[in-house]
Amino acid sequence: MIARVPRTALLLWFSICVAALFSACGDNASVSEGNGGSNFGGNAGDAGSGGNAGTESGGTSNGGTLNIDGGGSGGTSQTQGFQVTPTDQQVIQVPFGTNAPTVSFDATFNGSPVGVGWAVDRGDIGSITLGTAETGVFTPTGKVGGLAKITAGLNGETREREVLVQLTGEQNGADPNNPEQAGQIPTDVGSLTEGGGIGGVGGDGLGGAVTDTGIIDALGMPSGNGSAEGLKFLYPYDNTVFPRGILAPIVSWDWSIGDADAIQLELATQSGSFAWKGTFSRPAILVQTGGKFIRHPIPQDVWKAATNTAGGNTDRLTLKLTVASGGQAYGPIAQTWTIAPARLSGIIYYNSYGTNLAQNLTQNGVTFGGATLSIRVGDSAPKLVAGATGGTSQCRVCHSVAADGSRLVTQHGDNSAISSSYDLTPTGATETPMAIGAEFPGMYPDGSMALAPNGNLLPLPAAGAPLVTTGITDSNLGTPAFSPDGKLVVLNPGGGTGQQLVVMDFDQSTLTFSNRRVVADDTGGAMTQRPGWGAFLPDNKSLVYHWQTTATPNQAGATVADGQGADLRTRRGARAQVWWTNLDGNTSVTHLDKLNGVGYLPSLPTPNGLACEADGYEVGSIDRTHSDDANYNYEPTVNPIPGGGYAWVVFTSRRMYGNVATIPPFCSDPRWADLKNNITTKKLWVAAVDLSAAPGTDASHPAFYLPGQELLAGNSRGFWVLDPCRADGTSCESGDQCCNGFCQPNSSSGELECSNKPPGGSCSQVQEKCETAADCCDKTNECINGFCAQGGPR
Repeated sequence: MIARVPRTALLLWFSICVAALFSACGDNASVSEGNGGSNFGGNAGDAGSGGNAGTESGGTSNGGTLNIDGGGSGGTSQTQGFQVTPTDQQVIQVPFGTNAPTVSFDATFNGSPVGVGWAVDRGDIGSITLGTAETGVFTPTGKVGGLAKITAGLNGETREREVLVQLTGEQNGADPNNPEQAGQIPTDVGSLTEGGGIGGVGGDGLGGAVTDTGIIDALGMPSGNGSAEGLKFLYPYDNTVFPRGILAPIVSWDWSIGDADAIQLELATQSGSFAWKGTFSRPAILVQTGGKFIRHPIPQDVWKAATNTAGGNTDRLTLKLTVASGGQAYGPIAQTWTIAPARLSGIIYYNSYGTNLAQNLTQNGVTFGGATLSIRVGDSAPKLVAGATGGTSQCRVCHSVAADGSRLVTQHGDNSAISSSYDLTPTGATETPMAIGAEFPGMYPDGSMALAPNGNLLPLPAAGAPLVTTGITDSNLGTPAFSPDGKLVVLNPGGGTGQQLVVMDFDQSTLTFSNRRVVADDTGGAMTQRPGWGAFLPDNKSLVYHWQTTATPNQAGATVADGQGADLRTRRGARAQVWWTNLDGNTSVTHLDKLNGVGYLPSLPTPNGLACEADGYEVGSIDRTHSDDANYNYEPTVNPIPGGGYAWVVFTSRRMYGNVATIPPFCSDPRWADLKNNITTKKLWVAAVDLSAAPGTDASHPAFYLPGQELLAGNSRGFWVLDPCRADGTSCESGDQCCNGFCQPNSSSGELECSNKPPGGSCSQVQEKCETAADCCDKTNECINGFCAQGGPR
């Protein structure tokens, strides 16, 4: 393996050599070779032109200062030799969206000004003077706060200085001229539930300015803390872990007063690197809907800046809410979140029952569609991938997706024995009918084959004659799934009274399955109690699964013995949780209470009276208050690329979504429930799970609603996979989007684009290609599924 040098080191080597040349010649003329972050900094993601010094999403350098020739380094005070002043950390308060104030650093050698090379590790926070100069001027971007490290290099020596940017902001009402906020302002009542709803999260959008000075004063000096009025959050949840890159969440609350005139939202990091306050009146659309002011989104540009600034367990983000009514204000109430220092990319593919994007089923006078949809991270609405408008033959559901995002398999609605595979590319999906069908097959990570529930290993895309395998004897594998590295497979044999979750090794070269072992076993428990829908975490060391406690009741003629308990359905009263077990050593099955919502999910004070059926059976009366929401969590899958030290688990849930979706949990079948006027709670959620957690501990965190999914449809079985890979020269945000694994600045423009190698044989940044951990710039990183990643939360 070739030894690799960090890209910031390459930059400084070049800058130091240039500085040494001019110092030796006695000439302080400046040579502009470009900002190191822009040209040598690697993948900055959302970090603008800035370079990444070796941690995820532009984190600070873990390697200290660079000393090429063995000279002095660091910030020690010296009266002679190479010095950079000021030496103390500089703290500046920067108004959101501005580039001032700046900070100047002066370089001297033996007391005289000298031209040196300058670099900054966080180009998303600010830039430094280009090339060689006596004075380096740090200019904030005004988009991200935090700690930036400035490095000056001369004659093989470096000096490192720090600038702490405290980003501050304040606003009164939505700004329709701000493109990111304009998308959060509804244009009409229909737009409230179109696609993914306003801002991809639903609700009523941003409110206007508060013009009553008395209310402004009240919000600044509340008359009470809200406890007497029962003021509480419904969504998001306290201690949620959010990644960077997703859309801003909606804030939902409840209190005895029931309505509000205005609110104040505050967001701040623990370090003081970000602080924002916004006041908002009732959203104008409420005049037309007659609704109450009970929810409000965080402005998208504010959310982006706040999450790009906060990072990890050491600098968490706190939200405060104050609510005003009748001239009095109450609060603030607060909750604190962790922002994972990673920007997630990729696409989520999911089943939609009741989609408006494909109309292929009509029943009880209602026309709707069954299809497979996709949401690209950051989009506010889904796109149609498989399925079309027409008859039932155009319905495409019951899908599985390859981890690399290259292919999916889905069933036909008119005949469940028929399946199609779809090749997924950046320009669209191409369908190939399969000779042999498969329901929810286990897709090999590269999409080359699929393991069907009956034990057939099918070559894709055409699925002709099954491949010849050895080692599998079961004829009902349940819902099989391969590990991200393709070396393991998980099964839940469902024939007869099977109540086990089984893992086997798989050798791709010989198509051999071996070393069968049980990792979860409900044998001896109630027959409706069983594991299924297993999914491996990215490190291939553990898995999550759907643990059913109550099977679908009222299935005509069905009994436990003939498969009712093994069906692992998610409807008609079925109850389940997401559990976790390790695979190395003695397995330790653990219920993920934080993911499932045990002990903290809200419920309705009065029952929701909506009537509905499912498969012809009355289900509207099941848990009308959502008091059992912690047991409505199903079908987990896992993003194959970790981020910020976390695995990201996508699962189906029937829990309330704040006060946006509150109808009875099993009212999700568009054939027997009015989903044209009611938002079903059957939705996709995402939760972070610590990669480094010890077996037997709850490694999960409270979940968040997946933005962008259709509001007026029942959504399930989401696969968060890689983007269909992009060719060299195509724009990118991270290396995992690229066919050859690297996302690098273009040599002429500095814009990020896919490439086949890092510059000059340097090391790999987070989410870039690796063979071993030694390839990664950050030596605390691990090489997980071929990409550099943080091994656990920090």
